[in-house]
Amino acid sequence: MQISSAKQLQDQEHEFKAGRPRSEESKRAILDATRRLLTHMSVSKISIEAIAKKAGVGKTTIYRWWPNKQSVVMEAVFTQPGFQNFMPQSDIAFDGIRAQIEKLVRQLMGKNGRIVAEIIGECQGDVEILKALVKNFFQDRYNSIAYYVQKGKQDGSFNESIDLEVAIDVVLGPIIFRLMSGQNLDEAFSKNLIVMVNAAMTSRMKA
Repeated sequence: MQISSAKQLQDQEHEFKAGRPRSEESKRAILDATRRLLTHMSVSKISIEAIAKKAGVGKTTIYRWWPNKQSVVMEAVFTQPGFQNFMPQSDIAFDGIRAQIEKLVRQLMGKNGRIVAEIIGECQGDVEILKALVKNFFQDRYNSIAYYVQKGKQDGSFNESIDLEVAIDVVLGPIIFRLMSGQNLDEAFSKNLIVMVNAAMTSRMKA
């Protein structure tokens, strides 16, 4: 085995460091190209070839970062500021759930909602891609709702008998059903859903 000299190691380190910015630049170009394609193409019609051509890179460059088209699309969409799920923590359990409902409905209105619905559809035939969707989009929202449901049960503002998993389904289910069935997601729906969820979760005062 040939041992590299100190100078060779320094040169290799310099090449590695010099190559990283170019690599990151290619990644940004790929994500930007994917976002541009999504403005006039459906997710199903976008291909790795189309992304590579738009970004001015080879397909092998894309596959260095992502295993498939769906993964590229998910990162391009869900890393945009409008899809971030950062929210101030609420001291009142239902206020936290209300804020999560309002934010998710806003995020899924219009063209953004159409793209997310197409991503969900694309993921149905592949368990691994579906897991990636849950991780990249649903998990933060699931965790936020779970936190507030548990908080409400503990402080007595929610019925103690509420099942955590079912409660989360009650919140997310109507939103995702509307999204996937092409119905409107708007402020009126958000308000009505909030009323329904509040009625389902809050404790009833005994006479």
